[in-house]
Amino acid sequence: MNKKLMIFLYLCLLCFSQIVNAKSMSLNGDWQFNTFLGDGSAYRQISVQAQDIVIDNSQTNLVKAHGNWKLRTEPERDSQQWGQDYLKFNYWQASRDIRVEFNYPNIKPGYYEHFVFYPFGANLNMRYSVHHANGVDEHYISQRNKTGQWVSLGIYQIDDPAKSRILVSSNASQPGVADAVMLRPVSAEAWHQAQQKKAMVMQPSFDDSQWHRLTVPGHWGMLNQYSSYTGKGWYRKQVFLDSDWQAEKNERIWLQFDGVYHLAKVYLNGQYIGQHRGGFTPFEFDVTEHIKAGQQNLLAVQADNSKIVGATWNWGGIIRDVNLRKTKDTRITYQYIHAEPDLNKGDADLTLKMRVKNYADEVKSLTLKADVLRASDTPLTQMKTSIKLAANSEKTIVLKSKLTPEQVALWHFDRPNLYQLSSQVFENEKLLSQRTDRFGIRKVELTDSQMLLNGEAVRIGGFNRISDHRYWGSSEALELLKQDIRLMKDAGANFMRIMHGTQNKKLIELCDENGILIFEEVNVRTLTNPEFQAPDYEVNRQWLREMIERDINHPSIIGWSVGNELKDHYRYAQQMIAYVKNELDPHRLVTNVSNTGYRDGDSADNDPLGFSDLMMQNIYQKDPERVVTTLAERWPNRPLFISEYGLGRFTTPSLDNDYPNFASWHEMIRGRNTHVIGTSIWSFNDYRSGYSQTLEEDNRAWGLVNAWRQKRRAYKRVQAEMSPLKAVKMLNFNLAEKQAEVVLDPRNADDYPAYRMQDYRLHWQLVNQRGELLEAYQQKLPTLSPASKDLHRKLSWQTEKAEIFALQLQIKSSNGFIRYQDSWPIKAPLSPKIVEVETSNNQIRVHLAPQADASEFQLNYRILGGEWQQTEQTIDPIITINNVEKGAQYQLKANAINDYASTAAKQLQTVTAKGAQLAPRIWFQMIRDKRLIIGFTGHISDQQYQLEYGLDPNQFTHSERLYARGMITAELADMRGVIYYRLRRVTEQGTSQWSSIKQIKHL
Repeated sequence: MNKKLMIFLYLCLLCFSQIVNAKSMSLNGDWQFNTFLGDGSAYRQISVQAQDIVIDNSQTNLVKAHGNWKLRTEPERDSQQWGQDYLKFNYWQASRDIRVEFNYPNIKPGYYEHFVFYPFGANLNMRYSVHHANGVDEHYISQRNKTGQWVSLGIYQIDDPAKSRILVSSNASQPGVADAVMLRPVSAEAWHQAQQKKAMVMQPSFDDSQWHRLTVPGHWGMLNQYSSYTGKGWYRKQVFLDSDWQAEKNERIWLQFDGVYHLAKVYLNGQYIGQHRGGFTPFEFDVTEHIKAGQQNLLAVQADNSKIVGATWNWGGIIRDVNLRKTKDTRITYQYIHAEPDLNKGDADLTLKMRVKNYADEVKSLTLKADVLRASDTPLTQMKTSIKLAANSEKTIVLKSKLTPEQVALWHFDRPNLYQLSSQVFENEKLLSQRTDRFGIRKVELTDSQMLLNGEAVRIGGFNRISDHRYWGSSEALELLKQDIRLMKDAGANFMRIMHGTQNKKLIELCDENGILIFEEVNVRTLTNPEFQAPDYEVNRQWLREMIERDINHPSIIGWSVGNELKDHYRYAQQMIAYVKNELDPHRLVTNVSNTGYRDGDSADNDPLGFSDLMMQNIYQKDPERVVTTLAERWPNRPLFISEYGLGRFTTPSLDNDYPNFASWHEMIRGRNTHVIGTSIWSFNDYRSGYSQTLEEDNRAWGLVNAWRQKRRAYKRVQAEMSPLKAVKMLNFNLAEKQAEVVLDPRNADDYPAYRMQDYRLHWQLVNQRGELLEAYQQKLPTLSPASKDLHRKLSWQTEKAEIFALQLQIKSSNGFIRYQDSWPIKAPLSPKIVEVETSNNQIRVHLAPQADASEFQLNYRILGGEWQQTEQTIDPIITINNVEKGAQYQLKANAINDYASTAAKQLQTVTAKGAQLAPRIWFQMIRDKRLIIGFTGHISDQQYQLEYGLDPNQFTHSERLYARGMITAELADMRGVIYYRLRRVTEQGTSQWSSIKQIKHL
């Protein structure tokens, strides 16, 4: 038998073994979803009604302040208060004695939903103690979130108003506020009906036919009425299992979840299976005894997103994949392969740590094999051993091997070479279990001032990417992850810290494949979180263990973070870093992301920054160099990574937002402060947030791209600053002779970023005025190291001058990502076209047709007969003129601009400023999951939004309402063809105009 045939048969056997020894079924797709009265609320939909009872802090006959609370009349950070004032106290330590007591007026006994209202407070864990007929319930609320809104604490029975009250105190040493409480009567009949339904919801006989359709993976914010819902939600799915799902004596069946945010309770066929705490880490249950083969099975999951951490949104629900798997009763539960390359010899030592568990009631005599492959080649090496495994026991086995220099291909951010580890467990030559993981071979070392990757000194960086999208939330479809990786790599990302929780495993896989070094971080952002219990921190350890054991083989991950911006965390950081290094992963770097250490009084004796292998510091101070130099003085001869640096929170969603001070941040470390080995910008993308000072569409705007991944002006600036080339100069651009010369100027070794450019390529192309490709060329570049001499390259082409609009140039890495790009137009743009004008009594919104030959636009406007005025130049083809005169006639004339020249529109357009307020600005539209998804602007005065849609632009057959801001969805079901829609807002002053009718195809 020839060698190729043997390889083919071997690989077929591997694939076949995976199928027959681990039967699998995805439970993704459509589930039924609903919530019950009293389990939560959508805070954006809460307003005071006639029957509601509001108790304000000014009602001193009911409200008693214990402690020196101060009366404030101006809320902080653009938040809102209830009434004329509120109370504030600066807690220096957590206290129940310093409190505000909201007593109840003489209300009727019954059931009441309890709400609280507060302006911004810095306290991350304000304690609300509700005293009611059945005892005391405590809630911990971050007063940085949901400010100026009525936030539900739940429904409680009140028998004696004189004995019922809400106490507001602190669980954290931070400033807290107290403002108002609201009681809303709830029908006893409705309450008891809800309780009865909740008691039956996990039963197969329960009727869920009127529930909502919800996609898994996904989140309940995909449904308009749950866009701001916080609390418990129920999922149900009917699953028919063929008779071959019947487990034999030597088989087990596992129900596996990759992530449910945040607390999950799972039921199968009416039986409670178990629960899991932690929204971003995987978990599984043995359901062998609960499965009904050859029948329908009912899976019910309760998800609870009540716990809110930090400024990011708490997207609730089943946010990641769900699978059912049948395995043999002996299986590999964990494996970790560590590859240690010898950079001098070129070979690599392999150490495999494999955990095998025997679920049977008998001893097993097992053979373990592990093959290392590259692509589809013959196994490069095999590790093998035999063991005896006692009944109902687990054993960890360590195997070793070596790869020769010819077999070693190092993993690098420009050359992300990957290997495959395939491990098998046999009993009497019968395959019981198989597990496959990818890994890479790379070496990361730290000196007193450098990071070395495979022996090469690199100064590299990237971005903080927030796991967030306005439709997909933290569930993040694969298409979004691929788009983000491409956008980040093209903007210069090679090394970054991905915050603040265990990431979607598909994102980590893409980092492996495309070359991004990352630190992954556990979701720990405040130690006053009631889930965390000192001194053992069992939940923290659980999350670290679940994250690291899932992701330990990924070569992109070079380190772990045990928390972000913690306070009073000296012992915690010391313990958790030791736990990771001693029990979970002895080979990677471990850190604690800090925002302390530089302040007066901080030192190595009281701040845990020095426990980190690589010190990571978040810097938002106006003088960042003082922070950097202070840390270097206190922890000398240590490299530093700036894990966050905020270049400025944007106050509008505009695509023209930029980081004009970006270069000055990098100048701080260029040529000096060379112990700073990298930076990670806050942030790559905008993200949804309930924090104060969030944009009116509920997005926090820091990103190079907005929440819909549209590039801002900042993207181009950052891309140039993150290039390993200091400059690219165009010389002798001669159209007549059809040639040009470019000069590439690499950065110096102490510049930033700085790394070797190996196997890079120079691409150039010519395009016409419509942006259509005329010719394209490329050539391989020699290796360029930091401080290499300028490199000159000749360019040539064949196209005649008359056809050419621009010469475009790109430098691409060996794995095809942009490292520099520019364009040289040789003609002015075509005349711009106004395609739509919207007018109101105080605004004019002008829509221009996009142009491939224009990089920016500008609008000239004047009142008829008056002086001309100009808007700012913009990369956005939609331009709004504010503060126009009601009823006045305006003349409009647009300009299209590129680096060569500008061109004015051929004609003036005259419009009259009149009409109701403008419809929301629509940013984005798409169809996914049989839903129309629309992203739009919001305004603080907006009370709701109305959407009409259908297959006929003259007759809309469907409608939706939304109370939250920024995104609306519409069920399409079986509607096929062109979908037409329009959108408007509703405020206290009335309704806005409808938007113009938009259209999108649903195939």
